[in-house]
Amino acid sequence: MTSQRRRINLALILSVISGILILISGIVWLADPNLFNNIGLGEFDPNNSNGIFAVFGSNPPSTELLGGVTVLLAVIVFVGAYYVYLPAGYEAVGGIVVAVFSLICVITGGGFVVGTILGVIGGVLGILGTREPVEEAVIKPKDKDEHEKF
Repeated sequence: MTSQRRRINLALILSVISGILILISGIVWLADPNLFNNIGLGEFDPNNSNGIFAVFGSNPPSTELLGGVTVLLAVIVFVGAYYVYLPAGYEAVGGIVVAVFSLICVITGGGFVVGTILGVIGGVLGILGTREPVEEAVIKPKDKDEHEKF
């Protein structure tokens, strides 16, 4: 197995784990938003200047909106992971999608922040691990007689 192929496989694994963590955090937002209060990410209070909600300023969005957006971003990360898996040069596109949308997820909790970190690493590995195009990967006949049969 070549180093590029290992890099693609690692990028796929990290991207899928990132998508799973982001999806779980979105489901937690939808199911029980008060759970984030218990793990120290800050209260869902407009007057709170600490924690993750300081990003939103004085008018934070509803927990349903945050959960829905997080689930949507997780689906986009899964699509990017699928593109990392596809042959013929789609690895870079998938890597960019995974890295960008994992970074956007940091606003809504980012898959408990670990999902964001894994998504960025997986996206970068997807960008760096380009495979050879499909046309070059096809097995070619060894001699002319065998080639003329086709």
